[in-house]
Amino acid sequence: MTYKIIYFGIKGRAEAFRLIFSALDVKYEDVIIKSADWPGYKPGTPWGQLPILEVDGQQLAQTSTICRYLGHTFNLCGETAWEDAKCDEYVDATNDLIEEWIGFKFLEPDEARKVERKAKFVSTLIPNCLAKLEVIKEKNGGDFLVGKKLTWADINVADKLAMLEGDIDSTILEGYPNLKMFKNAVFSIPRIKAYIEKSGYTYVNMDPGLG
Repeated sequence: MTYKIIYFGIKGRAEAFRLIFSALDVKYEDVIIKSADWPGYKPGTPWGQLPILEVDGQQLAQTSTICRYLGHTFNLCGETAWEDAKCDEYVDATNDLIEEWIGFKFLEPDEARKVERKAKFVSTLIPNCLAKLEVIKEKNGGDFLVGKKLTWADINVADKLAMLEGDIDSTILEGYPNLKMFKNAVFSIPRIKAYIEKSGYTYVNMDPGLG
């Protein structure tokens, strides 16, 4: 099968796909859409958004849907229906956090309101989410959040944690030892580590509302 990731030249919402492919040493084409070309490209997309995963010429959209598809395709899902559901739960919970980050950083037009939302995000929303994930990781034991093997949810959540470290605070995981251990375990997987070391993409400066 041939795979193409269609996105902008940033990590952003497509980085989890790249990490999944890298972890499994699956070849893919990284199709970069330049900002200047986006208005003309947009009408031909499934939902007017990026990223898109193209599989043998067929297109799949929506970030979590793509991650879940890759998880099931490459056996990076839970061992049971319950574990599968927990993968969805942890990804959806962290999606809520990231959507609020995107909301105040890119979409909030009022500067005073932007400052207020960011303050709440840093003081309340991030600690609440990380504290829950810390307990989840501690209870699960091992290196990962669900079961005893790597899942697509582990890669997805670790990617979001790195996104917050890159844009909000590089020490954001201090005080959450289990969560820090989890993120390091995912990013220490040899093929993922090798990909990260050579990747020239950044998390920040994402265009809003495009995935």
